[in-house]
Amino acid sequence: MLVLAALPVHAAITLHARVLAAPGIAAHDVRVVLAPEMAQPGVFALHLSAAAVAVPALGWKQVGMDVTGTLQRRGDGRWHMQAPLRLRAAPGRALRDAQIDVTLDPLSDTAVIVIDQGATRIDAALPMDAPLHVQLQLTALPLSWLGGALGAAMPGASVRNGSASGTIALDADAGSLRVSGRLGVEGLAAFAQGGSVAAQGFGLRGDFNLQHDAHATRLDFDGALRGGELLAGSFYAQLPARDAPLDVNLTRDAAGTLRISRFDYQDGNAVALDASMALGAKGELDSLVVRRANIDLARAIPRYASTWLQSHGLPGFQGMGQAQVTLDWQRGVLNALQLQLHHVDMADTSGRFAIAGLNGALDWRSGTTLAPTTLGWRAASIYRVPLGTVQMRLRDAQGLLTLVAPAQIPLLGGNMLVQHFSFAPAGTQRTRLSTGLAFTGVSLGELSGALGWPAFRGTLGGAIPDLRWQDGRAVLQGGLSMQVFGGYVAVTRMSLAHLFGVAPELGADLSLHGIELAPLTSVFDFGEITGKLDGNVQGLRLVAWHPVAFKAELHTAGGGRISQRAVKNLTSVGGGGGLAGGIQGAVLSLFSTFGYKHIGLSCTLANDVCTMGGIKPANGGGYSIVEGDGLPYIHIIGHQTQVDWSTLLSRLQAATTGQGPVIR
Repeated sequence: MLVLAALPVHAAITLHARVLAAPGIAAHDVRVVLAPEMAQPGVFALHLSAAAVAVPALGWKQVGMDVTGTLQRRGDGRWHMQAPLRLRAAPGRALRDAQIDVTLDPLSDTAVIVIDQGATRIDAALPMDAPLHVQLQLTALPLSWLGGALGAAMPGASVRNGSASGTIALDADAGSLRVSGRLGVEGLAAFAQGGSVAAQGFGLRGDFNLQHDAHATRLDFDGALRGGELLAGSFYAQLPARDAPLDVNLTRDAAGTLRISRFDYQDGNAVALDASMALGAKGELDSLVVRRANIDLARAIPRYASTWLQSHGLPGFQGMGQAQVTLDWQRGVLNALQLQLHHVDMADTSGRFAIAGLNGALDWRSGTTLAPTTLGWRAASIYRVPLGTVQMRLRDAQGLLTLVAPAQIPLLGGNMLVQHFSFAPAGTQRTRLSTGLAFTGVSLGELSGALGWPAFRGTLGGAIPDLRWQDGRAVLQGGLSMQVFGGYVAVTRMSLAHLFGVAPELGADLSLHGIELAPLTSVFDFGEITGKLDGNVQGLRLVAWHPVAFKAELHTAGGGRISQRAVKNLTSVGGGGGLAGGIQGAVLSLFSTFGYKHIGLSCTLANDVCTMGGIKPANGGGYSIVEGDGLPYIHIIGHQTQVDWSTLLSRLQAATTGQGPVIR
């Protein structure tokens, strides 16, 4: 102002500064040219340019500036300027072609600046001696223009779309930025952490206070979210098209740790959540405290949980009913959990599990003893095997959740008795869960129908004395003994992982003793065999319920009778073996059954190839599968020792579904 006052009437002045600096701003190669307009007293032509303007708090590094217009002194002593404003290399291509209107008041030492560019308008008021202490009124400001400020506060964050309107106050100096006010945002598109955190079509409105310096970024927001999509790792949400109130306080330190001390979110009847959490620099969850979570499953699951469930192997999960949850989880250890369920139904559309009428509560806190709670369901199923109604009393005793008394669950005409159950939520993976089960009177026919097996007859009974959850797998301690077909099957070394995942994995060893072959073979169109069967299956491994490895050996304990149909199919399974002992096909057709002394067959499956064997090596090559007893004498020999597993399965399928022979 002093320069202008001293300027001769017909003189022009040119100013050049290599660097102009103030707290929080620096301009390089600054040029100002003032020239009086001869025909208009008190009016000056103004040209202002800067090769590079840096405002670290706004993310400006090498921003070029050019202003050319007129400066006029009014009668009240104020100066007014109108001019085009053009910036180069500003974040988001801000102010590339704008109009600026500036009013300077030397008496009050203030400047009022109005910037227009299309639908965008910025009204700013600031003291002339502190240009980064600004009051702003924003109208349709592109959020991409603020990308530099966001990147400075949250490294790696980027804004692609959206606009903001509202009133804010900005204070910036060397290394710090303070922004507060009331803001409305529409159509926000942004991402951070390489795209693992993103927003699309996102809207919000409310009061905020942001502070950023070299040590931390702090944000307080009290307002509402509206519409759009959010992604954070495997969490994906479709926000409601109406206002959803949100009150949040967060701090991000220089190491990248994000602490959300308050997160209060209300989405109508779908979710009401009051929580706090901390995330590491790579986005990993470090702690989570849920003070209150009221959830309507039918509304909340499709809106907030469908993608997370899909990433955890439950793409078709559905639910309805009400749940209330509180929990305290710190650095991988659960310290407290309270759960209340009201009329909850849950199901996997692929049929892996379902539960209906789930009601009750759980109350658990580490290191304390609490009163028992009750939890039960009206009906449930696992892989379409139905489980009947049950009520379980659960007690928390010094951090261990246990059954107060054994619980009996109806199962396919019989019962499954949960003899004991203990769950240590704060325990290690190796000691977290243990249970014991006993089965009585379970109908094999109903079980076969539920699982899509052939129609076996009889009942099943047995026990699992100790089943534990270890390292993410269900592991059988001891053995499972089942009574079936007049004998029993012993299962040892059983483990099960990803039970409800895309590809469940089962491992076990099986031992068979005294299985009656007549009722077993009568189920299949394989042909009748009488006698008793022994054997074992070692190293059985199923993936998605399909065998990928095992070593099996089956043999009869004593002799019996075998039908012509079974003779033919055993011959086919062994690779088209022959008949020995001089019995010709014409004579063989006169008999419907034959006596046998031994039957034996083995298969070792590895790399999709079955290495086969029988009772013993046969004279002349191959291996004996059936050794006859009496007349007519039969001897079945297998010749193929290496059989593709799919080929063997097709032979077995043909053997059990084809037409039986006609005896004339």
